[in-house]
Amino acid sequence: VHYPIRLTYNDSLYVPITPLPKSVTATLTGSGWTLLRKSLSFTVSPVTYPVSNPLATRTLSSSVVASLMNEQVKDVRISNVMLDISNLDFEERIIKTTVLKVDSLGLNLYPRFVVSSLINLRPGTVTFDGPASLVNDINDTILVRVPAKKIRGNYDEELPIRYPQSPLLKASTVQVFVSFEVA
Repeated sequence: VHYPIRLTYNDSLYVPITPLPKSVTATLTGSGWTLLRKSLSFTVSPVTYPVSNPLATRTLSSSVVASLMNEQVKDVRISNVMLDISNLDFEERIIKTTVLKVDSLGLNLYPRFVVSSLINLRPGTVTFDGPASLVNDINDTILVRVPAKKIRGNYDEELPIRYPQSPLLKASTVQVFVSFEVA
């Protein structure tokens, strides 16, 4: 049967880079109704596999999973366990705050028009949370480019923040409000 498994680790310190296994294939021995209940898996609790040192743990051990299953799964005996995914890849989780600035040299104003006020930016920073390899690649300052051409009036728009996109990387905001006056 496919039996659910849940890996536990300190998720405030580590991030899995590759998908973690959700189930294992196990050979169970027991009575008919018990086996049927276990094979329907929506009524069973997942086996908990603790990962104490995620940066050093590279693989799951099928023998450890089998012994954990024998401890945690009642009413049946586990004789064999096969892992669909046995490789693990974790990285240290870090948080970094980056300053946002408008690319004022790249503003495309109508001829003879100038920016006549401060350029307002809200928020002024963005915080990134994710694996060290991705977060460390983000610059300390991110330039926000104003895409409008030949601006001749006051400007206030919400613009996207450009950074490397990844499902593992979380940003405190993905857009920034930019406003300034033009005369």
